Amino acid sequence: MKIDIIDDFQTFNQVRKNWDFVYEADPHANFFLSWVWLVGWLQMVAEFWLILAVKPEAKDSSYVAFFPLKLILEQQDDGGCYTQLYMAGNSVADYTGFLSLPAYEQEVIPAFASYIQQQLVWSRFDIQNILETDQRMFFFLKCFSEKQFEFSQHRILNNGENTDNYIAPYVLLTDDWDQYLQNNVGANTRQKIRRFFRKIESSDEFRITHIDADNVDSHIDILLGLWESKWREKKGDKCDPIMAYIRQILHHCFENNCLYLPVLWRGDKPLCAIANFIDIHQKTMLFVITGRDQTFNNIPTGLILHANAIRYAIQNGFKVYDFLRGNEEYKYYFGAKERRIKHIVAKYKTSPNRKLDIRILPSAFGLTIQHHRENKLTEAEQGYRQILETQSNHPEALFGLGVLMRQKGEYQSAENLLKDLLQIQPNSIKALLSLGNLYQAQDRFSEAIEAYHQVLVLQPDLVAAHNNMGYALQQQGKSEDAIACYQKALKLQPDCVEAEVNLANILHIQGKLSPEKQVHYAAINNDLGCKCKQLGDLKTAIAYYQQSILMNPNLAEAHDNLEQVLKR
Repeated sequence: MKIDIIDDFQTFNQVRKNWDFVYEADPHANFFLSWVWLVGWLQMVAEFWLILAVKPEAKDSSYVAFFPLKLILEQQDDGGCYTQLYMAGNSVADYTGFLSLPAYEQEVIPAFASYIQQQLVWSRFDIQNILETDQRMFFFLKCFSEKQFEFSQHRILNNGENTDNYIAPYVLLTDDWDQYLQNNVGANTRQKIRRFFRKIESSDEFRITHIDADNVDSHIDILLGLWESKWREKKGDKCDPIMAYIRQILHHCFENNCLYLPVLWRGDKPLCAIANFIDIHQKTMLFVITGRDQTFNNIPTGLILHANAIRYAIQNGFKVYDFLRGNEEYKYYFGAKERRIKHIVAKYKTSPNRKLDIRILPSAFGLTIQHHRENKLTEAEQGYRQILETQSNHPEALFGLGVLMRQKGEYQSAENLLKDLLQIQPNSIKALLSLGNLYQAQDRFSEAIEAYHQVLVLQPDLVAAHNNMGYALQQQGKSEDAIACYQKALKLQPDCVEAEVNLANILHIQGKLSPEKQVHYAAINNDLGCKCKQLGDLKTAIAYYQQSILMNPNLAEAHDNLEQVLKR
């Protein structure tokens, strides 16, 4: 079997016809594996997603199976990272799994398992929300060697609630509404449903409206408003991402003709709303979310809308009404049976793989840069090194680690890393500039000037290169050449504080700075020293503090700052 990777929407859109064909043929398919739902959800996913698509080796053959997955970067307690593999529908899909044409199951399952173990890099695999009735998933897990992997069942408890979200009640529908009421529903509930249906259908006081192109926004707003009125106090800020997901996915499903959303009214006041996904291919209606007016208790609004949805499902030939996860008591009033779901975690028995999957290196680099900016040097160094273990020629990691090594005073390591970067990118201006700064920090001024010269050949108007070359020339006693560099920098950028101060410092040495300006530039030297100290460049900070004291021996702040840095 041949496995391709689908990881962009253009390709995902192109395979829709093929996907729908497999979906319709797969008896284990569920709505959260449909093309419609996945394409809507994946547009909201920030992590890297990919779909394993399997086809026979024969030329021009179509795909026979699809396995949607997601890679997430997780942090370790010691500051390192690891790759965690998830089902792509997590964290919102009530059921997950894969799709396959029945005739190919025995071939594609070991092919999926082999690819995941050999071609993807991960330390933990969360196989979450799989139905116990989908025996293919357990066959899939048996393809993971117990010598190499350890398995555990994960279970999240709802604190303070009796609801078990590892139970998924569902109702098997009959072909006739009255037959359903007679066979599936208890006498008391059956009488209630019939009585309240008659009341609503014969009354001018109550009415039910259904979502359409004219009211889609208002119906969704009503539903979310009623839902929020119950859950905002309990869930707090967690409400916002839930509502954002629900709003977007409901709009998406409406546009793709797979949303049923009625609202029950009393006059002009909405009392209750319910949203259901419609799975035409699997003949299933899935209950998503409901909201009701908590102050109105004259009639059981939730019971009415669920019964109304079930009646609609029966009238349209559906076979299952799925309440999805959660064994709330009211679901059993409708004759619900139970299915259980599992959350299984696979981990390598050996120590976690320090290598990261190359697909999530951008996330790893973003986190590492964040640590570096926050001066969390230990975490940043671990991040850079992990990235380089995965991709030894990663330019940004080489540069970042080189800068960090200079901050730590490990100049030789920093030089080696920057030179490695220049082997990959000979014209890297930032590598050459950093190499020049590194040489300058070691008083290797001739080498620093050569590096700055290479920078200016590539980018003649780079202010930092002119300013830094001026400083290197000044340290070599070439004052006039240094002044020319500072003046060039200020011509290119008149508000360049570093060049202005360096020029003032050299004029002070030459006795060409007035007492008033000495006081002024003493304060600025002190400020620049503080800036360098904050960046970890203590050597340059010391030079600025000393220059500040030379210009104004009475500047107590500069004396204090210099003492603190020297102690460090």
